[in-house]
Order: sequence, then C-alpha cells, then structure tokens
Amino acid sequence: MSEQTPPSRLLLVACSDNFCKTLRRILSRCGYEVECAGSGEQALTRLADGGFDALISEIHLPGPVCGITLMQEVRAAGHEIPVIFLTEQETARIRAALDAWEGVACLQMPLDVDQLKAVVASRCSATPERRAV
Repeated sequence: MSEQTPPSRLLLVACSDNFCKTLRRILSRCGYEVECAGSGEQALTRLADGGFDALISEIHLPGPVCGITLMQEVRAAGHEIPVIFLTEQETARIRAALDAWEGVACLQMPLDVDQLKAVVASRCSATPERRAV
C-alpha cells in the first residue's frame, strides 16, 4: 500500500472575509487545505507556526504589513515557499519587488479562477521540501 501525500496547505491573506471564503471554497474543492488570515500581521503569526506549502496574498492589505512587506519578512526569515500575489493594479514598484524574488507569481484581479488553479497547482508541485514553513 502506497503512502498518500497529504494535501498542500495554503495560507490565503485577504482583507475581505467574503473574498477569502470564496477562494477557500474554490481551492478546497481542488483538494487543498486552506487557512485564511485577514492581515499581514496575522499571516506572519500563522507562518511562524509552520506547515504551509504556499502563500497567496493580496498585495494591498490593511495595517503596516502590506503584501510586499510580508514577502520581505518571509524571505528574511529564510522561508522559500512559493508566493502568489493578487493585485488590482501592478505598479513599477510592485513589479521591481516581484522581479527580485524567485518563486513569486502575480495574478491580476478580477481573478481568472482557472488561471489561479493552474498557478497554485504548478507552484505547489514545484515545492521541493513541503511543509518547510
């Protein structure tokens, strides 16, 4: 009997509860285990607990920890998990920050659900050491 791989565990960071619930439902139907955080600060706390295979985050978040700052903190802590950013508008500052990091994708909102599913699947299957964070 072969050992089954556990589902990929995703941390979704979104400022809207409804948006988070909708994406959690979509991704859960694809077999992912999804936890939500409503701010960058909450995301950092959850990431410190570990066990996530990928991070999906809006770039514009409430409070002092926006998506870019969240990414800087994640990388500074030595975490190399894939990150998928969601943004309504990609600026030159955002593009420059994204280009500096490997394993980062950026999807434009409104989201194309099929594109989101494909990017999450490709990023999670490319994770060399699952649950390192």
